[in-house]
Amino acid sequence: MTLPLLVVLSLLNGCAEKEKFIVYGSTQNESEVETLIKEEDYVDRSTVIQYDDSMLVAVQIKPWEKWKKTKLEKKLQKKFEKKYPNKDVFVSADYKIFYEANKIKKDQMEDTKLSDKITELKELAKEET
Repeated sequence: MTLPLLVVLSLLNGCAEKEKFIVYGSTQNESEVETLIKEEDYVDRSTVIQYDDSMLVAVQIKPWEKWKKTKLEKKLQKKFEKKYPNKDVFVSADYKIFYEANKIKKDQMEDTKLSDKITELKELAKEET
């Protein structure tokens, strides 16, 4: 009797919603950024890294929207550039960039390494396109 209950509970726990929005670095406009991303229904998860005058927005697109990934990425890029004209904004829907951005957040990098890592991720994204 307890085994089926344990199985059901573990399945429900596995289906629990993970954190969908993560901001790392400067939190001065965290709620604005979160609102911008939540307005787009095609975004499944996102990680935003803000450092000085640059912002890296890594998103995961919902499965049925992946066919339009580049178009949606450009749309989000324009939206962020319009909202933050004085920041160097970079938006990517590439999973590798999303993974690395989450790794940066998890590792809690120091400022000197953070700047280098963001530059490295931008170069990686340009290579893949």
